[in-house]
Amino acid sequence: MSFTFHHMRPYVARLAAYGFFVVLAVLFTMATALSVADFVKILFPPDPSSLVVPSAGESLLSQLLDRLYTWLIAFGPKHALIYFSLILLVLYSCKNIFNYLSNVQIAVIRSRIVRDLRSQLFRKALRLPLSYYGTHRKGDILARFAGDMTEYDESVLGSLQQLFMAAVSILLYTAMLFYISVKLSLFVLCMLPVVAFVISGISHRLRRESVELQQRGSSIMSLMEETIIGLKVIKAYTAIEFSNRRFSQAGVGYARLRTRVLRRVDLSSPVSDFLGNSVVIGILLFGSAMVIRGDSGITPELFVSYIMMFVLMIPPAKELTTAISQIKKGQACTDRLQSFFNQPETQPDTPQATPFPGLTSGIEFRDLHFSYLPGTEVLHGINLTVPRGATVALVGSSGSGKSTLADLLMRFHEPTSGQILIDGRPIQSYLTSSLRRHIGVVAQHTFLFNDSVRNNIAYGMPQATNRQIEQAARIANAHDFILQLPQGYDTPVGDGGALLSGGQRQRISIARAVLSEPDILILDEATSALDTESEALVRQALLSILSGRTALVIAHRLSTVASADLIAVIEQGRIVETGTHAQLLQRQGRYSQLVQTSAIVNQ
Repeated sequence: MSFTFHHMRPYVARLAAYGFFVVLAVLFTMATALSVADFVKILFPPDPSSLVVPSAGESLLSQLLDRLYTWLIAFGPKHALIYFSLILLVLYSCKNIFNYLSNVQIAVIRSRIVRDLRSQLFRKALRLPLSYYGTHRKGDILARFAGDMTEYDESVLGSLQQLFMAAVSILLYTAMLFYISVKLSLFVLCMLPVVAFVISGISHRLRRESVELQQRGSSIMSLMEETIIGLKVIKAYTAIEFSNRRFSQAGVGYARLRTRVLRRVDLSSPVSDFLGNSVVIGILLFGSAMVIRGDSGITPELFVSYIMMFVLMIPPAKELTTAISQIKKGQACTDRLQSFFNQPETQPDTPQATPFPGLTSGIEFRDLHFSYLPGTEVLHGINLTVPRGATVALVGSSGSGKSTLADLLMRFHEPTSGQILIDGRPIQSYLTSSLRRHIGVVAQHTFLFNDSVRNNIAYGMPQATNRQIEQAARIANAHDFILQLPQGYDTPVGDGGALLSGGQRQRISIARAVLSEPDILILDEATSALDTESEALVRQALLSILSGRTALVIAHRLSTVASADLIAVIEQGRIVETGTHAQLLQRQGRYSQLVQTSAIVNQ
């Protein structure tokens, strides 16, 4: 529970207020129960000769109750009942008021803890390295924001609220029961271990089954996400029935396990109810014998109050066992949240890191090695210099490591060994956020947010003016088609830009890169997924933004790199050739082979 207590620390004052109101509510409930003895005495008045001033030998509680009865009965039985009813009404009202105030406090605490956790989850998700998302299912990650957070709020925070109120009630009730009769209370304590043993046996397997339940729920969400994303493939391969069967099988297993978990949780309540009633019957038998013998110092009126007090303690005892079961059930989602927070983050900047002032001389990859997984090296000793203002193209087969090199420049990953130098300084000497502000990226698969065209172009730059946005769109050859959209720059682009064509999405992506006025441009297969007409428009836009900028161009279509100042051919993580287009063709090496095999593409 240290995870939950850690997130409760900012709300210690509210927790203290909540505890204070709970204690007051329980005390007023106890006062109501203790007053029952006087109600009985009013209905069945004792012999008047017995109405004497309480003796000092009686307990303080007995003396107080006798004084209250003496004061009430002085008004006569009818008036005493009216006054007594008013006293009970005040006591009940105070109890309800403090119950309400305690619920208000705990509601605020629970809502803010859930809010804080979601914000921390979101910040953590942004700080995790990209490699984490390559090895974990997105549905499982999203499940932590949705299902796990809901389960945590209901099963852990809600149960802790229930547990605290039940524990305070039981503690105060037990103290009063011992004050009324130590002997009778010791008899009750002898029966409690049996109750605890039975309840613990029911909840023993809850935590393990709950962990499995959370994992299956995440698998179902991942399956749903994959189905929605891959719906075109499913329909194209007529795999609808196959997908239905797979989802149904997962749902049946989840439902069966959830039923078993809920059955185990629900079993604790009737069992504790039966055991509680059994204890009440035992108290009635044992306590009545004590009152009849008259050897315990407990009066009939106090015995009635004792029974009332114990009956009031049964619901909190049931809530206590239920809360413990729910917390065990909710511990699974707590563990999943904790494991997510414990994931290693992207390596932070060093304290000596300084803001990146802008590119002045160039970029150098020096003896660069990189592995995604230990023992599986992707880049092997890359040496490459990109002078300021030059366009350097990276070509090669798919999987040769071209995009990985660009990702290392963006510091999405850290090199296994070797260095990336910018203006002669290691890339780690610059603040990552400052460096990325000077780098513009246009990727093959453009991602647009479900927002307007304007906000997508200005993403990350809320201070950009409408004039700057339109100027960036003009440079990206996007202004004309944007004006033809139904709402112009305010037109929503749909989920992932689904309402736009591939070429339109790509030009908006270029406009987004232009708006930041980057010193360095990374063009990663920026035209490979476009048709001929769209490619021509996008290439025209790219040529307009390459002028005067340092660019790293990754392309399969060799026509997009023929004009580059330097071409580096990468094969299996190694640079095998460098030179201009003409120089490499003359060598009749790997580049020449790639040009020949891609001749149709270049036409």
